[in-house]
Amino acid sequence: MYPHEDGYRILFIENSPQSRDRITSAFGHSGREIRLEFVPSLAAGFDFIKRETVDAVFVNAAQCGVEVPIVLRELRKAGNSAPTIVVLGSYNVDAALDAIRAGAADCLVDDVTGAASMPLAAERTIARAREAQDQLERLQAVIRSQKQWMAVMDAITDYIFVVDEGHRLVKVNNSFAAAFGMSPREVIGRQCAELFGMDILGDCTFAAGSDQSPRTVEKVLGGVTYQISVFPLVEDGVQLRIQVMKNITELKRLKDQLHHADKLASIGLLVSGVAHELNNPLTGAIAYSELLVMKVTDESVRQEVRKILESAERCKKIVDNLLTFSRQQAPTKSLESVNDIIDRVIDIRSYWLRKNKIEIVREYDPVSTVFVDTQQIQHVILNLLLNAEQAIASSGQAHGRVMFTTRYDRDGHRVIITVADNGAGVPPEVLSRIFDPFFTTKPVGIGTGLGLSLSHGIIAEHEGTIRVQNSAEGGALFTIELPTGTGARSGVSDLKESGQRK
Repeated sequence: MYPHEDGYRILFIENSPQSRDRITSAFGHSGREIRLEFVPSLAAGFDFIKRETVDAVFVNAAQCGVEVPIVLRELRKAGNSAPTIVVLGSYNVDAALDAIRAGAADCLVDDVTGAASMPLAAERTIARAREAQDQLERLQAVIRSQKQWMAVMDAITDYIFVVDEGHRLVKVNNSFAAAFGMSPREVIGRQCAELFGMDILGDCTFAAGSDQSPRTVEKVLGGVTYQISVFPLVEDGVQLRIQVMKNITELKRLKDQLHHADKLASIGLLVSGVAHELNNPLTGAIAYSELLVMKVTDESVRQEVRKILESAERCKKIVDNLLTFSRQQAPTKSLESVNDIIDRVIDIRSYWLRKNKIEIVREYDPVSTVFVDTQQIQHVILNLLLNAEQAIASSGQAHGRVMFTTRYDRDGHRVIITVADNGAGVPPEVLSRIFDPFFTTKPVGIGTGLGLSLSHGIIAEHEGTIRVQNSAEGGALFTIELPTGTGARSGVSDLKESGQRK
């Protein structure tokens, strides 16, 4: 903004009445709205400038008593930012040059001719000053815009960098430079291939093509998966490429986990269907085996038939457990024995436990009864058992061991379930995140990252708690606490709470 948009306001440091009259007369014929301000001395000029704003200052150097450079410097100190025109007592080239070098916008002579040329000199000087001010404001706006733009770029955690035709880095954001342990200033001007450790220069323009269309590719660099988008740009005739690198390693892992979870859901449906198909022939096999046991008189044959019957009943028990576990139904709570729930889960995993040489130890309180949704708690126990199996396998233990204990806490009216294994335990940095959704330390195909998170949610819905710690003997120890619920403890207070090992 200018001090006076519609006209000019000009300060004259001039104490000669004759000179003032000449100046007033000259400006009176300029045809422009001009306000002239006269002060008689340099000191008065300083006071005026401190209070008011003007478009130009005329100073009669001969009347100031000090050299022109000093006059100009003191005017600036007083706050003058308007162009200053020096009026000399006589024509003197050296004095005029000294004034211009010291910052004067123009020089005139204090005579009739000089006074007549003042309006034109003022208009020309003010026009130049306003044009310079416009350019300065435009430049400042550009600088502000660039700073704001770079602030936005630096706030983005993705790596953003611009390379020229010679594959040199022209611009980078802070995230990109920090990835190499440098500042943006240290990175700019380097070959991008040098930073990425590539032998071929063009390799660092990852998605560059022959045309000028944007491209997006995925690249694995240093074990990290990036989605790299490249946008061609021509700036001042120079071909540039803007590249944005986004770390999608975690996103890809989550997508793989979801895909694996979807496959597991499909397998669950398949298992449910197979279990239904097996149920009918197994029922028939059991019925006919029971008839044979009753009708066969030969004891040796009867013993063989009993073996068939026992095997068929065992198969049916496994099938029934699978059907119970895979059944889709609304949560329904009832009074259940946690011991029975644990046993059913162990039966489902019995083959794998034998195959992997994992011993199951059970220490049960015989009255550990809770008001729960059986299917959901069975799901929690299965997740904990699967985690224990995988922990034992990854630790390289020749002989695995998983211990289930249950006990009743009279004071807290709750049942406490613990699941302990002799695996490698949980790394300290993982303990705080182990119940987070999709968090897993296992490779894709081994775990979904959802088991413990879902288990935590199920226990919370039952108004219970689940926690994990590393046991003193080694391995992980999961502890579940569940409220017994209404009527869960009625009629059992006289029973012994001694442990029972199965």
